[in-house]
Amino acid sequence: MTAAKPMLMFIHGLMSTPLDFGDQVSALPDGLEGMAPWLRGARPGAKGESFDLVDAAADLAMTIELSGAPRTTLFGVGEGSLVALEIALSRPDLELDLVLVGPALAATAGVGMQRRFTALVPRGVLARRGLDKRRVMAALGNLADIDLWGRLPELTSRALLVVGEKDRAARTAAQAFVEQARRADVRVAEIAGAGPAPHTQRPAEVNAVLYDFVGVEPRQ
Repeated sequence: MTAAKPMLMFIHGLMSTPLDFGDQVSALPDGLEGMAPWLRGARPGAKGESFDLVDAAADLAMTIELSGAPRTTLFGVGEGSLVALEIALSRPDLELDLVLVGPALAATAGVGMQRRFTALVPRGVLARRGLDKRRVMAALGNLADIDLWGRLPELTSRALLVVGEKDRAARTAAQAFVEQARRADVRVAEIAGAGPAPHTQRPAEVNAVLYDFVGVEPRQ
């Protein structure tokens, strides 16, 4: 039986979709298994489901277990970084590394800011991106009282925080993250010229730091 490969799991935010990771997936080398699942409760049209951080994290943790991957790197964007953190904090038995884009959303204030911004976005704009505004607003509301920031001293997973040079809030939050997560090996990669979505604004630069962190050469 062929041994399972290490896995790179891409976790989207509530204002994005798995399709936003196209630039990273296209660079995935043969030595890694890639996966970009929908978060439970975030897929448009899914009936009888609502987004819950703990449930979404448990769902992906089970996927990781069933994959048999010897090690998994979680690449989380926005609220997806919160899901990745919840997995690492609640399942320290899993062999995990974290790559978190825009770590400002690890703070409750960041979630509230995202909710206020989303309320101003026309429903049709989100629909053209395959997103349901009602579902997104409800999901952000469910995150309002989550305080993963206070649990950062428990984190032991290796982590890379990817921030855009122009995203002052994310850069400030990254420094606070490093100070809070005292037990973990946390690094910060600042992407020149990028704002709050460096993985789509500067994909080549993000791929370079991502795959260097994982320890493999990206596909050219």
